[in-house]
Amino acid sequence: MNTGSLALLIPILAILGSFIVSIMKLRERQIRAASEHDSHNNSLLKEVSALRDRVEVLERLVTDDSYGLTQKINNA
Repeated sequence: MNTGSLALLIPILAILGSFIVSIMKLRERQIRAASEHDSHNNSLLKEVSALRDRVEVLERLVTDDSYGLTQKINNA
């Protein structure tokens, strides 16, 4: 290999190496962001589930016959 080829090969390898490093860093950021989104989604799902349970309890209270009687007493 002559010096001219070597002089061209070194910058080409340096450029390719920097592209590879950039791609690896980007993939690492994407994986980290995906895991953060997953944990955030899980916490939101838990919160929605808890709120649904509370709404079910409130619906049972409102549709209960004794609640209607209490409302009539309070309005009288």
